[in-house]
Amino acid sequence: MDRSYDAIVVGSGATGGWAAKQLTESGLRVALLEAGQSPSPDQDTTDARAGASERQPIQSQCYAYTPETSHLFVDDLDNPYSCPEDAPFNWIRGRQIGGRLHTWAGMSVRMSDYQFKAASNDGIGEDWPISHADLAPYYGLVERYLKVSGTRARLPQLPDGLFLEPQPPSAAEQGFKSAVERRWPTRAVTTGRLAQIPADATLAAAQRTGRLTLFPNSVASRVLTDTGGYRARAVAFVDRPTGHEREVDAGVIFLCASTIESTRLLLNSASSDHPTGLGNSCGVLGHFLMDHTFGVGVGGVVPRASGGGPRLFGDCITPAFRNITEPEVEFIRGYGIQTHLRPAERRRLHRLRRRVRPGGGRFWMQSFGEVLPRFENHISVDPDAVDAWGIPAARIECRYGENELQMAADQLHCSTEMAEAAGFHVDESHQALAPPGSSVHELGTARMGSDRSSSVLNRHNQSWDVPNLFVTDGSCFTSSGFQNPTLTMMAITARACDFAIEQLRAASDFGA
Repeated sequence: MDRSYDAIVVGSGATGGWAAKQLTESGLRVALLEAGQSPSPDQDTTDARAGASERQPIQSQCYAYTPETSHLFVDDLDNPYSCPEDAPFNWIRGRQIGGRLHTWAGMSVRMSDYQFKAASNDGIGEDWPISHADLAPYYGLVERYLKVSGTRARLPQLPDGLFLEPQPPSAAEQGFKSAVERRWPTRAVTTGRLAQIPADATLAAAQRTGRLTLFPNSVASRVLTDTGGYRARAVAFVDRPTGHEREVDAGVIFLCASTIESTRLLLNSASSDHPTGLGNSCGVLGHFLMDHTFGVGVGGVVPRASGGGPRLFGDCITPAFRNITEPEVEFIRGYGIQTHLRPAERRRLHRLRRRVRPGGGRFWMQSFGEVLPRFENHISVDPDAVDAWGIPAARIECRYGENELQMAADQLHCSTEMAEAAGFHVDESHQALAPPGSSVHELGTARMGSDRSSSVLNRHNQSWDVPNLFVTDGSCFTSSGFQNPTLTMMAITARACDFAIEQLRAASDFGA
């Protein structure tokens, strides 16, 4: 048994880094378990270029995967999982200190009560046990720390945050916003809301306290409980270099390993006291897996705007309008559209020079749509299929339903008409949804709720069954919304840390 700590955090990405920072700054001694090590920018990528199809057949499908970033993605052969042949799922993972923050684009947007309380409007699924008002102070806390830039847009479906001033919009961005809002007063366009600090900033802050002990190359395998199974007492992990199993114990445990990994850990922590998985008396652990629809979009050429000058550099957001300002559609919930404007690609423009005046640039419009929470979309573990460290691997079953397919068709239609209204020339059109997981926004499987009979966690991200266990990554989501989820996950983590710290100071016993 290794030395005891006040808290254990599993995972060092967006939520694990924040938990380590906040808990250590409150005075707690924290052990941080990370399955990988520090990423090396000098890593030779020759083998990655040659062997992507052999060692990283799934990871190489990610939009952020390049020969230069390949070391930021896992080896698929060492980290296997399964899914039905007719239901592929692209599980994109990064095991290194800082997690997937190294490939995060930085989009930092708030969810609104249109998302938190969606079930009250359409009867599908359940409301979150929290509202925007509950998270607002923590959204602000995280936004200030991340130095999020953005424009206050006063849109109820995309609440404003505490922003730094963004870079002034380009002529193309101004023209796109003007054209869309003039043609459709029900649709709004605003600037991207982007974090400005490096991926390792929260971990660096935690290390400066002198109260963080980092355990790299430590692959968590089980959460151990005391007699009776009421309290979590330790985390067992495999030391990657030696293959030896070790334990570290603490008074409170935060799981921040990412949606599927945290739930896989809970399922692998089954015992006589928790026979179907730790904290699963409700029977829904592993269920209601969600993602965002991804892959549908249009691209093309932006003609040179009048007046010359700097062209394209930024990102625009058109937040959800279907079922909010435009209710007459055949599907429920909605989607947002991100319009990315990039410098001209000469070869593409050369082929189009007879139709489009060169010198503008290229655009790509990508939609992120809400996937409904369905019980049948779930993960489980297969004791006969293990990873390189002998830990039972995940089996993922996730399919899009008719609602997502109808939404995807509408995404393509609306993106095309908006681009053409702005005078953009569309020369690419992607009509098919990519497999679930492709957005790298997997959510759900250990959801929050107001009723312990239908949720794994309470409104403070605290296990109903094991009160000193908290889960604050994407697995806690009750519904997916359309927004990029990272900011919400970090705000939820900050809120849960506050609650845990208060509990420790008040009673030093979560069962008291």
